[in-house]
Order: sequence, then C-alpha cells, then structure tokens
Amino acid sequence: MKPEYSITAQPSLVPEWADRILRLISDLKITQARLAERLGVSPATVSRWIQGKHEPTAEGYVALGNLAPRPDAVYFWERAGMDVANLPDTSLHRVASSLRVNLDELNVVAGKRVSKELTAASGAVAIPLLHASAYGDPIPPGENVSLAEVEVEELILAPLAWCPNPEHMIGMHLQGDSMMPVVPPGSILFVDTSATDRDQLDKKLVVVSHRDLGFKVARLQRLEGTDLLISANHRYLPLDVSNASKWKVFGQILWWVSRDTVPAA
Repeated sequence: MKPEYSITAQPSLVPEWADRILRLISDLKITQARLAERLGVSPATVSRWIQGKHEPTAEGYVALGNLAPRPDAVYFWERAGMDVANLPDTSLHRVASSLRVNLDELNVVAGKRVSKELTAASGAVAIPLLHASAYGDPIPPGENVSLAEVEVEELILAPLAWCPNPEHMIGMHLQGDSMMPVVPPGSILFVDTSATDRDQLDKKLVVVSHRDLGFKVARLQRLEGTDLLISANHRYLPLDVSNASKWKVFGQILWWVSRDTVPAA
C-alpha cells in the first residue's frame, strides 16, 4: 500500500534549510501541496524551497517553526532572524519573564526570556509580534507599510489550544481608544490571518486593512448589502467597509494582552 504523502527527490547538494524543510514534510507525513496550503503559499514556492532555489521569507520561517518539532522549530525561528540564544534546543525553561501577564495559561517572551512554567512539551506556538499597529479612531494611521517590510519585535509563546491555525498567527499593537472599554489602547492583538471570510466573521472582532489607511480594529457587523465596523467606544460612528476592493479583512482577533495602568488623577 502506497503512503498518502510523497517527497520529491533532492539534489545531493542543497542548503541545510532546504533539507530541514524536506524533513519537516516527512515528519508531518503530508504532501508538498498540503504544506503549501497550511503556510498560505503556492506549491511552486515550497518546491523552490526544498530544491534550494529560493529561501523562505522571515514570515515563512516563523510559520515553519510553528509546525516543526524541537529542535527544528528553534532552527527555523533563528533563520527568521529571531534571537534564540536563550532558548535551548530541547527546553524552553528560563527565569520568569520580565513581563507578567495575569493569565494562567499564557506566557509571553519579553527581554528575550521565557516564563519558566512553559516547556517544550506543552505544545506552545511561537507568534511573531510585528512592529506594526492597528488603529482606533481618532488616531490617524502612520505610513501604510507592507507587512513584508515589517520587523519582528519579539517572539511570543502561547498555548497551541489557543491557536486553531498556528502557522497564520501574528501579533500587532493597538493604538487609539475606539475599542474601549473592551480592548485598552496599547494592547497587543493576536490575529488569525487565515480567517478572512466575511460570512464567518459577522459580529467578530477583526482587523481590516485599507490600501492607503493601514489597519483598523473593530467588530464586523453584516447587514443586508452593507458591512460595518462597529467600535466598542460609542463616541465613534460605524465605518462602512463594504467595498472589498479597498477594505480587505486581514484576520480575526482571537485574544489580546494588556497591562494594568494607573488611572489619571
């Protein structure tokens, strides 16, 4: 009986990263096409990777690391440009993080240290925190930079159970108070970028992108013939995002992290 997966034979001389990607396909017992589907790239792209013709982008390496077992995961994250000097190959035990989150299950990497409660066997997902912000009225967006050019600030670890599509998770910052009191300004948003079907996102918190205006955060409400973004802060009017050629759904916000602040006197 033939196996349900296949591996393309490789030349004898290929870069180590190509060999590791090929090994990942074997470990996962999937086809190249299935790996491409899970990573959101074309099968031709995966084929070029494993032939050593084109190296994955930083985003691609992070996604590969989220699928790989240790220590290959650490290898892929390092190729993405992450500083993993303090993350041993087979154990992610470190001293307590300099950033404490009041959640029992979530551990955040800060200052290149990892919460000691997290172990490699716990099924953690590495989520890149991008140097990019989604905004809330009336904060004007900054220059709309392509995500391909955005730097990764930190590597954040979260439970696998919190990430239905781990290879598509990213973190980004929130500016503005349009989501108060639900999501405070300055929060870190965790976005599943594979969730873009508007029919499935009615009444869900989403990030949408505009070709000129950057990223916007709100709750999507679908009416007959109209899609609106509804801010939690009722001082701000709904925003019509029905024009899908201008307003693209970037992803669904699954959760967020914020720190307690001292109220102004």
